[in-house]
Amino acid sequence: MNKIIPISTEYIIPSRTIEIFNLSDFGLNKQVYIYNHEGTHFRFFDSLIDLIQFFESGNEPQNSFSSENELDDFLEKLELR
Repeated sequence: MNKIIPISTEYIIPSRTIEIFNLSDFGLNKQVYIYNHEGTHFRFFDSLIDLIQFFESGNEPQNSFSSENELDDFLEKLELR
């Protein structure tokens, strides 16, 4: 199970943020990005490039969640490479 370490929260507007996390497990680490839309919709990005493309051209990520619990479960089990 991955350890989720918050790195930063950047506020776009008060109800929309980009959260940066470091996931760690058995010496493996991965930095991930979460777009939090009003605390009701979370989009997961595994690279900064994918996050930028979402804002520039609306490319939806493969993984999105409607609750923080769903997101946390996903992050804890995400395979780190």
